[in-house]
Amino acid sequence: MAFWFTLKTALIGFGLLTRVPGYLIQWRFKRGNAKNQFKKELLSAGISHKEARELADLYPFKMNDFVALARSSN
Repeated sequence: MAFWFTLKTALIGFGLLTRVPGYLIQWRFKRGNAKNQFKKELLSAGISHKEARELADLYPFKMNDFVALARSSN
């Protein structure tokens, strides 16, 4: 019984290791597209290019924020 549990756990872990890089790449592209769309909407609302760029840089949830959160929880 214990062997089956460890084998199953290893297979699940391997499955996650193979999928996580794709998830990270997908996250990055979707976040970049959302950030660009946000910047375009700010520009169409009449905000200057400099201010729109600064506000778009503050767009939430960078991957580094999640890594810092995970490190601080340990």
